Amino acid sequence: MYTEQQVIVSNIATSPLWANYKTIALAHGLQACWPTPIFSSDNKVLGSFAVYYTHPNAPTALDLKLIERFTHLSGLAIEKARSVAREKALSLELQRSNDKLKAFIEVIPDLGIIFDEQARYIESYGASNELQCNSLSNEQRISSLPLGDPNKEISIITKTLKTEQVQLYEYELNCMGNRHIFEARTSVINNYLLDEPNKKHVLWMIRDITERKLAEEQVKKLVFYDPLTTLPNRRMLTDTLELMISESKKQLSFGTLLFLDLNDFKRINDSLGHVIGDEVLLEVAMRLKTVIKNAGIIARIGGDEFVILPKHLSSNKNNAQSQAIVCAKQILDCFKNPFKINNCSYKITVSIGISFIEGPDTTSNDVLKRADTAMYSAKKFGGHRFAFYAPALQHELDLRLQLESDIITAIKEKQFAAYFQPQLDCQGNIIAAEALIRWIHPIKGIISPYYFIPVAEQSGLIDQLQSSVLFDACMLIKTLEQTQQLHDSFCVAINISACQFITHSLYNNIVSIVDAFGISPTRFKLEITESILLDDMAENIAQMQQLKAKGFRFSIDDFGTGYSSLAYIHTYPVDELKIDKSFIDKIHEGNRGSAIVSTIISLAHNLGFNVIAEGVETAEQAKTLAQLNITGMQGYYMAYPMPAAEFISWLKQQLNS
Repeated sequence: MYTEQQVIVSNIATSPLWANYKTIALAHGLQACWPTPIFSSDNKVLGSFAVYYTHPNAPTALDLKLIERFTHLSGLAIEKARSVAREKALSLELQRSNDKLKAFIEVIPDLGIIFDEQARYIESYGASNELQCNSLSNEQRISSLPLGDPNKEISIITKTLKTEQVQLYEYELNCMGNRHIFEARTSVINNYLLDEPNKKHVLWMIRDITERKLAEEQVKKLVFYDPLTTLPNRRMLTDTLELMISESKKQLSFGTLLFLDLNDFKRINDSLGHVIGDEVLLEVAMRLKTVIKNAGIIARIGGDEFVILPKHLSSNKNNAQSQAIVCAKQILDCFKNPFKINNCSYKITVSIGISFIEGPDTTSNDVLKRADTAMYSAKKFGGHRFAFYAPALQHELDLRLQLESDIITAIKEKQFAAYFQPQLDCQGNIIAAEALIRWIHPIKGIISPYYFIPVAEQSGLIDQLQSSVLFDACMLIKTLEQTQQLHDSFCVAINISACQFITHSLYNNIVSIVDAFGISPTRFKLEITESILLDDMAENIAQMQQLKAKGFRFSIDDFGTGYSSLAYIHTYPVDELKIDKSFIDKIHEGNRGSAIVSTIISLAHNLGFNVIAEGVETAEQAKTLAQLNITGMQGYYMAYPMPAAEFISWLKQQLNS
């Protein structure tokens, strides 16, 4: 086998080829050996055929001929055996591959369809219930299959065969009564049919991607749409606004943006809950849709903030302004009717700020900021109106925002304190004191509440200021009780803001502080304005009665300047009327001035109310008020507002005099 040639050894004992192995052969009685290599059909050595004799012997010509034939037959037999074994191995491997493929096909939801070059159906693979093709004949073209647009899909098959590259295609199809979205991928298959090896075929793999597409749509909605109203959100609005700004710059045209804010919406959320608040926001969205329709984009960018972005750009700024005015008036009109939620009616109003889309350097942030500023201007003048942006408004808003920031800092640094102004009866005896908040600024000194209270109310900081005043009032009462400088009827008047009164947290906020000091609520009277009496009467009476039951008393501050009706004022659980300073100033301006004050005092006494005059600044005013039988007086004539320590000293001096 080594030499790939026949070797004849007629005598092993004398052959040099067997020199190292003859002892073994001779020991078994082997004397001669004629080995011949067995070749394959491609002339490769498969093995060796050897003839042994027990005596020295050389082959004849016939022997050699027989050996040649035998080795040839042996080669054929060996090749056949190996071929069979190889076929068995290949068959087993093919069976394993088929089993694996079958398992994959059974679990993969995709459907595979084979088409020939003429777009005729050949066969299909997969277990898709939506697209069953097993019953189709091989002669059916793609136009008869349950796919998408036949012309489109034939062109895809043609392109696949031409380019031999994978093609992607999405289409919708009605399957089993539902609309589904499918993704198709195509690829060329060569030698698919054994009897037609030269023909190309196309594998069309179909996957149902409906759930994925729905998830993508949901993600898109979360990113670009408000989940409550389904309106575009701030991100989508900003993207659209930037496109419009870009178009405006190209065309040198003008656009507008309307910024809407619901007036006193916080009152609804705080008093009625967020469920009702959400219902109101949904109704607002519906009403805006009926007004705007397809003329612009409606977006909800915050809690109760909406933006209208009209689609139309105008070449003339006056035209853009006129269109914005028409749109704003239509929006205001759609809020005229009350909102009916759960069989209850709510009056909702809106403030609208309008800004222009103009100028080469304008950004989306500029447009929104200016409209927001204009909206605050509309709100400042009473709400339920619209206003256009002006640069001066932005300066005013910047100052307001800075003031809001300063108030927050002042609260943290405890710069707010209560000053106390005495209330005296006609004999000069102290009967009460009003707690008035003062901002003790480290640089600016004492800042008037008329400057910062409106901002604190609008920014939701009034509760913290209220707590600061009430805390100082409790500290004062506690100190006076310990020094035995109080009589039983003495109380401290605390001002309650309208925006505080309409929240359900008012009771808990006040009671928790008073109870923490262990002070009787009868030591406090809560001053409210007349406007509170007209807003949500039933709810306000209920809250007042709750506080009244706890022991608090109520006083109507600035009486006569608001909208109080004598017809129903007696229905409120109030204890006192406080005559506004404007009437006291005119008390000596003829009979009319004193008559008004006299009428209020008589009314109060007839209804069983005490009556206090505020802003008393002269002895003449005090004398006249005493003659009219006033319950008490308060003003610079008696004493200025004082810090707690100074008030205690003043009170001690009064008691000793």
